[in-house]
Amino acid sequence: MRALIAITATFVGALAAGAGAATQATTLSIAANPSLVVYGKTTVVSGTLSPAKANQNVTVQGQECGKPNYAKAATAKTSSTGAYTTTITPTVATNYQAKLKATVSAVVAVKVKPVVKLTKVARGSYTAQVTAGQSLTGKVVRFQRYSKLKKRWLGVKKVTLTTATAGTTKPTMVTSAAFKAKVARRSRVRLLLPTAQAAPCYVGAVSNVVRA
Repeated sequence: MRALIAITATFVGALAAGAGAATQATTLSIAANPSLVVYGKTTVVSGTLSPAKANQNVTVQGQECGKPNYAKAATAKTSSTGAYTTTITPTVATNYQAKLKATVSAVVAVKVKPVVKLTKVARGSYTAQVTAGQSLTGKVVRFQRYSKLKKRWLGVKKVTLTTATAGTTKPTMVTSAAFKAKVARRSRVRLLLPTAQAAPCYVGAVSNVVRA
């Protein structure tokens, strides 16, 4: 009788374990590193399929700033541990999610910082350039000088970006403006693109520093 009870208990336990495995939900995790990139640089999107299963094609979808829908950004195969990874180059702020059949991950956001460049053309003459994935014509950058006395950057003038030209690769656009400004010779100067001007698809950025 005891042997029969033991066999029955083992059988019931096996059935329960099998039922638990059968009902275990499939999930996908997702992460992006870094979550803030300079325009033209990459981010690594990765995650894990659970329960783990190898050679599954995970689709990473992206919803770009200003667009209502998600579109395929990349695909990646899972490893024996269920892990997947892929490298993506976002051109604007983008929300990413991973998808495998009916299983969809949470959303991870990646922000993009434009490349701001200040060039000294001649004494008192400069060129401002902002490189991004779209034209920033009409946006305003701030020309600043560094004050050794106050130990901070001070505004000199505001410069409106006026001309947009296509970059060497799509969808790159270089938006620029030539301007003049008077500051003390050898002063350290730079450009600031405030977040309010970079929005909604970019975050603020600063340029290289040059000597006036």
